[in-house]
Amino acid sequence: MLTPLASGDWNYGTAAHLLNRAAFGGAPEEIEAARAKGLPKVVRELVDTSPALENPPAPAWALPRNIREIRMAIREEKNEPDGRKDKRREFRQMEGENILDLRRWWLGQMMTTPVPLAEKMTLFWHGHFATSVEKVKDGYWMWRQNDTFRRHALGNFATLTKEISRDPAMMIYLDLQQSRKEHPNENWARELMELFTVGIGHYSESDIRESARAFTGYRIDLTNQQFRFAPRQTDAGPKTFMEKTGPWNGDDIIDILMKQPACAQFLARKLWRFFAEDEPSAQIVDAVAARIREHNFEMRPVLSEIFRSREFYSDAAMRNQIKSPIQYLIQTTKLLAADPPAAPVAQNAMRQMGQILFAPPNVKGWDGGKAWVSTSTLLFRYNFANYLINGDSMRPEADPSKQKGADLGFRRGPFSADIPRRDPIDVGKVIPLELRGKPAQLVAHLSTRLFQGPAPETEREAFLQYLKAREPDTGDATMRGLLHLMMSTPQFQLA
Repeated sequence: MLTPLASGDWNYGTAAHLLNRAAFGGAPEEIEAARAKGLPKVVRELVDTSPALENPPAPAWALPRNIREIRMAIREEKNEPDGRKDKRREFRQMEGENILDLRRWWLGQMMTTPVPLAEKMTLFWHGHFATSVEKVKDGYWMWRQNDTFRRHALGNFATLTKEISRDPAMMIYLDLQQSRKEHPNENWARELMELFTVGIGHYSESDIRESARAFTGYRIDLTNQQFRFAPRQTDAGPKTFMEKTGPWNGDDIIDILMKQPACAQFLARKLWRFFAEDEPSAQIVDAVAARIREHNFEMRPVLSEIFRSREFYSDAAMRNQIKSPIQYLIQTTKLLAADPPAAPVAQNAMRQMGQILFAPPNVKGWDGGKAWVSTSTLLFRYNFANYLINGDSMRPEADPSKQKGADLGFRRGPFSADIPRRDPIDVGKVIPLELRGKPAQLVAHLSTRLFQGPAPETEREAFLQYLKAREPDTGDATMRGLLHLMMSTPQFQLA
């Protein structure tokens, strides 16, 4: 069982932990407001959201197109005597622009949404049902899948899984639209069990083959980019799946999987890893799985119980999760009270840090946890923090590694022609003027903002030494250097 958190244990630190995990972090005033409301009210506000707020307007270009006509036009042009490929080039350029804008659009939603848990769960489902534009090659299909995740983010897992089985992006990614009665394609059937529902060891090769038969006849109508069902290409015969025999269709297969004990266990482990800690105990997984089964895979009540539980606020969970690149990018921007980076910069930062939206490395998604940091990604985080703070300047006194002119990691150097320049942040939004001449109070103030608590003693001393070495200079450049130094620590990489 999950044990409710005692009311006396709800404080600034636990409030900050909840906003870090169920949202994308909070500034001190947001954390204090959450603390004052109390845990039950904050969780209720996070979980019980309005459908109108959960469904933001789509990008202007996200409209279905007649793909069949586009392909015909490309083929006709290919046969022209001069051999020009203008239409193909134009189509690819348009798709590249669309996916760049889609990444900008989703980052904007995550940064400004009034329903942060819905966006956080949309990100969770994107990693769970991982699909990449590298194969799908259609921005509209990727937006539509993202919209499906958002509409079902806090809803029923079985319902979402059925929707994803009909999702054009997933169908293209796992070749489901090619599956027919005579030759069932097993890609979707295998990943449905291995990565989406029950996990390795809880199904047989026969289950894969029989499941693949049930999903034959799933097609995409290229004239309107919608799902369609092709009865003549469907295997309607009896199938034996998970030791049950019947004329199962795709939805039946998913319903049978939901009844397997391993399904709730599999989802429980992934939820706890995403929201709480990298290595959940068997007891925690069992407890969360029991709540999933009790609530029939409805996510709202399950998440509500997780966020109210004492286990969620344990020492093993709090301040021990490495920020994902997306969490890092959004939370850092918010903590600096800064404008978000331009779309090309954000996209390149995602690539350098190892989590580019709409392009997970494979169908397994991102490993997360310790895999987020390496020597190169950590250095990039330090340098990217400097970029957000100082714009296009690399100040050696602000760089803890003392590497003058360190490369931000962009492909053509830190500030090539295609990297928009930024103005430095307005330090006054983060550091009160009256604290500039009070080093101890200033460090404590920024530690609360950046770390949600006191810095470790050794790091605190380093911050004070930085200020002492620059006395009596308390100008904006010194303050920005202090911010960069504090954000270039292991402490800042944790949430």
